[in-house]
Amino acid sequence: MEFHQLRYFIAAAEELSVTAAAKRLYISQPALSRQIQALEDKLGVPLFDRIRKRMHLTEAGRFFLVRARQIVCDADTSVQLVQEKFGEAKRKIRLGFISIFLDDIVAPAVKAVRKQSDKFEISLHELSPKAQLDRLRDDQLDLALLGNLSDEDRTRYEMKCIMRSPMAAVLPDDHKLAKRKQIILSELQDEPFVSLSDAIFPGRRQFLRNVCQSQGFDPNIAEEADSLSLLLGSVSAGDGVAILPAHSQKLPHAGSVFVHLKTPVIYAEVLAVYKPNQPTGAFRKLLGELEKSAAAI
Repeated sequence: MEFHQLRYFIAAAEELSVTAAAKRLYISQPALSRQIQALEDKLGVPLFDRIRKRMHLTEAGRFFLVRARQIVCDADTSVQLVQEKFGEAKRKIRLGFISIFLDDIVAPAVKAVRKQSDKFEISLHELSPKAQLDRLRDDQLDLALLGNLSDEDRTRYEMKCIMRSPMAAVLPDDHKLAKRKQIILSELQDEPFVSLSDAIFPGRRQFLRNVCQSQGFDPNIAEEADSLSLLLGSVSAGDGVAILPAHSQKLPHAGSVFVHLKTPVIYAEVLAVYKPNQPTGAFRKLLGELEKSAAAI
């Protein structure tokens, strides 16, 4: 199994499109397809299915995606740490994030910091919230962008809220409420819900329950998804409804619609999380630019 195959698989899994993944990676579509097929042959199981002309991860694909991301991140970080500790490489700030924050928060902030000085070294690590917390704890990350933190982690780390995004209901586009401009959450009390996986997004299941219970019902969580893209795919396939930050609407979501929540008015926070006593130089500059990028959304 080759590292480039893992990177190709991760891109295809996140885009749920070979064409989009190939464009993102600057390779040809046939080359990407061949490498994913080679990876599936090596594993002995299919990683993708095509249902209703749409690309979906199999159960094995969902299971492997989390581990593929961790393998790639750990390999990159290990090389970086060895070069810093035993070679002549400059100390880098290691920033973790989920993919939805890359284009409008992370990339502008990193670009702004690098414009200020070419001495600032920043490495980017696209990871699930759970993987970010694990690596933050083990000093493999310096800064993580997260949405939920447990009470224990709130006492362990310092944090700064850089953005608050209003939550919206996500419905299949043929749902009876899909054409409404706004709805009340309690109108969905008899619907099955799709939640983000608590194993990957710690605290999300309880967040959903708390919101629904505040409106007088306990949600029927019929399915959990390991990523935002997979959650949107499940809603589009008719597996249930969901609530997500309105910021997530920028992701491809053919077959589903975002509907404004009139009641309750709730917000999802984006938190910059880090260990106490971080250096005040480049780290603080990066943190400040992340705040500016988020404020511009």
